[in-house]
Amino acid sequence: MKPIRLEIVTKVVTFFDHCRRCQILFDQAGLDKKIHQKEMEEYPLDLKEEVMKLSDWIRELSRLYKHRLLIRLIDVQSPFGIYKSLRHRIRTYPGFIVEGKETYIGWDKNQLESLLDKYIQGSLPSKQRSLHPFLSSERSH
Repeated sequence: MKPIRLEIVTKVVTFFDHCRRCQILFDQAGLDKKIHQKEMEEYPLDLKEEVMKLSDWIRELSRLYKHRLLIRLIDVQSPFGIYKSLRHRIRTYPGFIVEGKETYIGWDKNQLESLLDKYIQGSLPSKQRSLHPFLSSERSH
């Protein structure tokens, strides 16, 4: 089964990294976590909470759907994020685009999972149809 494509258009927290050599040095010294922690503290509280909530949700979706879901995070402030927002009429964030066709905006897990399940179920019947004629021909004998 081909995985369902889920694009998430949202505000993204950005961290600046160092060159590879410096990164190794900072990791060994334990400084990198302190630097990123300081950068994270500079963001507004509501944005930090939203980022944490969304990252927890993405982990949960990845766990639930495993190989059936391909997730792509899109920064709303990037040119591609602006394009996706305009194209799919996303005005509040996060916005979830399933297979480039349907959009869900908001924080209701059940609604998003229902939409994902619809697309997953839609990809299954082609396999099941090929089994039905075989099963019905066996029953008639």
